[in-house]
Amino acid sequence: MLSLMIVTMTLSGCISSEETEGKEIVHSPPEEPEYFEKGEYNCIDYDDMDRCWQTHVPENLSSDLPVPLIVDIHGWGGTAGGQMFVSDFNTIADEYGAVVIYPAAVEPVRGWNAGWCCESHDDLGFLLRLVDIAIQIHDIDTDRIYATGWSNGCAMSQMLAMKASDIFAAIGCMAQYLNTDYDSTYSPIPVIEVHGMLDQIIVYASSASNSIQNPNSPSQAFETGAIQNMYDWGEYNGCSGSPETFEVNGLYSIHGFNDCQNGAEVRLMSIYAAQHNPYAKDAESDGTIIADVLIGTQGLVQSSYIVWDFISQYSKTVDEVEI
Repeated sequence: MLSLMIVTMTLSGCISSEETEGKEIVHSPPEEPEYFEKGEYNCIDYDDMDRCWQTHVPENLSSDLPVPLIVDIHGWGGTAGGQMFVSDFNTIADEYGAVVIYPAAVEPVRGWNAGWCCESHDDLGFLLRLVDIAIQIHDIDTDRIYATGWSNGCAMSQMLAMKASDIFAAIGCMAQYLNTDYDSTYSPIPVIEVHGMLDQIIVYASSASNSIQNPNSPSQAFETGAIQNMYDWGEYNGCSGSPETFEVNGLYSIHGFNDCQNGAEVRLMSIYAAQHNPYAKDAESDGTIIADVLIGTQGLVQSSYIVWDFISQYSKTVDEVEI
């Protein structure tokens, strides 16, 4: 659907009219998608449910060129507004010129169906529909669509990478692992995962408790942690050689694979003192998660910017772009 839409929009953008046997035929632009306002949210009727999201469009966004799209997905029990607050991707979008959409999971659980966990809704289809809508409404560079997210939203981001690699140029997310099986349609794209080494919810290292808590996960990462997740993506991306070290300092390290198919590099950013929240800010507690795991890095590690610096290099048409 998306590829057909992109082709249609490309043609309509380049050819506004044509002469056929002396008669001028004017091509109409695509129809606006039907959606309705719900407070601060836009919503659509998807799969017989109201599915909603928030959008951030910078005030000074250039109208001369298409801009990147960032899909930023909240964690289990979180909200679109809470994710907008903690991730700071609005600030990044304002600085670099991008549109950000913050989807909302279904009430009351507010969890994403990211593979074996956590709901039965068609969240994959919903998120791809949001990408379609964003492309229709905004002037989006369809070669530069990215996904990010936190915790369960990070698992959902990685599912988007695995199931929709034809759409997303790269993904980078926080504090979770791939929760779905390898998909034969997957074509390697760059991936970075950020994890706090003191994470009490999704444990960083090998832990028997992970496999006990998540017995249905097809991923080995839940038994062996963040490093295994990095190795899994290295295998899926056809990376060769041993992991390399890209940065080490007193706050974090970045390791991964550089020699990969399609230039699809893989990274693991390990923040030494971070818990389940690797963002710079403390998250706003709504009573669904123990308060102390919502503590961020107090600005010492700007992990969202590091993720953006990595993913924004990549485009579907070229290996790297200037940022």
